[in-house]
Amino acid sequence: MKTVPSQSKTDKAKGPIEVVKQGSISIPIYAHTNIIPQRDPQTGKIVYEDPLAAVPKAVVKYKSTIYTVAYYHGAKRVRLKFSDLDKAKREAGLIAIKLTNGETEALKLTGGDRADYIRSMQKLQEWQPNADLYVSITDYVAAMRRLPPNVSLSDVVSTYLKRHPSGRPQKTVKEVMDELILSKESAGKSDVYIKDLKSRLGAFATNFNVQIANVTGKEIEEYIRGLRTQNEDEQKRRPISGRTQNNIRRLISTLFKFAIKRGYLPKDHDELGGVDIATVDSGEIEVFTPDELRKLFAACTATVTERGKQRTREEMIPYLAIAAFCGLRAAEIQRLDWSEIHLTGPEKFVEVKADKAKTASRRTVPIPENCAAWLDRYAKKTGPVIELSRADKQLFLYLAEKSGVPWKHNGLRHSFISYRVAVVKDVGQVSLEAGNSPQMIFKHYRQLVRETEAQEWFAIRPVKQAENIVSIQMAANA
Repeated sequence: MKTVPSQSKTDKAKGPIEVVKQGSISIPIYAHTNIIPQRDPQTGKIVYEDPLAAVPKAVVKYKSTIYTVAYYHGAKRVRLKFSDLDKAKREAGLIAIKLTNGETEALKLTGGDRADYIRSMQKLQEWQPNADLYVSITDYVAAMRRLPPNVSLSDVVSTYLKRHPSGRPQKTVKEVMDELILSKESAGKSDVYIKDLKSRLGAFATNFNVQIANVTGKEIEEYIRGLRTQNEDEQKRRPISGRTQNNIRRLISTLFKFAIKRGYLPKDHDELGGVDIATVDSGEIEVFTPDELRKLFAACTATVTERGKQRTREEMIPYLAIAAFCGLRAAEIQRLDWSEIHLTGPEKFVEVKADKAKTASRRTVPIPENCAAWLDRYAKKTGPVIELSRADKQLFLYLAEKSGVPWKHNGLRHSFISYRVAVVKDVGQVSLEAGNSPQMIFKHYRQLVRETEAQEWFAIRPVKQAENIVSIQMAANA
């Protein structure tokens, strides 16, 4: 190994100060001066010898020489820095020996090895003229290590190209969601359904700010299972119910089917197939007692102070009456118009139109006399029956608390079906009125309450005083 010093001042200024050689390998060593200027301890600014000079010269605090060993490792240039020249020389010598040994190994290649190398380089350069063989092999090995046994890189590429063909439009989750909502609005879907799409799919799109083709079933399942109920106190937040999980899964499925229809995903795309349907805990059917319903009605007109103002929730009376005595679902009541509530004529009934029913089929529900008495005071020719955006929340967030009645999930609908079956004793008739299957009603509601309780339930009505003003006090029989 030889160390060759540079010969001229010009070379010393621009070129290496030493060159370490080993065989055909040369490792240069460069030198440069590292200067640290003096700074004012108060201001931290650099101190100059003559601040007024045309080119001020800084006062030197510390000056040293740095030696850099430079060499190539493949296509990458490597620089190692030392403060001592002897250490730089020793390192340059070791590097030269290692590189020389590499050349020696290359000389040991057989004729077949050389032919393989030449063919490999030809293939590589056909793909990319400037490709590096070492980098290409490194990437290939790293990719294969991540794959399961018996899976080739070609299989993975084929699957990717199938899901991401070159001519397929690239759409983000939000872009597809916006198109879906516009399509549903143009098709005349209900405002409640559109609002549900915007709310639940909007949260999904915010969480997945990527192309829809890149969303996997595993990610979707983790997202759904990780959702929590809304509560200002984080410690009180809990996983959403299985039914709600399945509702969200259904909307996400609608989004992906729409993407397939628009050509944004392949026809056999089935990431949702890997997302299990959550178990729905049907639990025990709970109903309100007649006395509890009276308390809920009374709470509607009880004066409360909120944000410094006094108010009642009398506007909830039609909702409460229709839910308790006609059994409509919360969403169906929310969509009702007064023109669909028929309080005159020989038969009083609520018309639930197909576009407003959960089952997408029209049905009529009889209005009992006590329910008609509750609705008569508030009835209009047309207009929304309920103008609150989420009237169902008013029930369990305000009325239940004000009345002291423990809230029961879907309790008003469960109560109607249970009491109605006890009165008419005809599961088929009640199934038509409630929009449920006879099997569902027979399984969950038959003989759940006594007939005397049912008669008391459908006799609850407002009591009129002498002044002909509706009283808040309830009576079992008017």
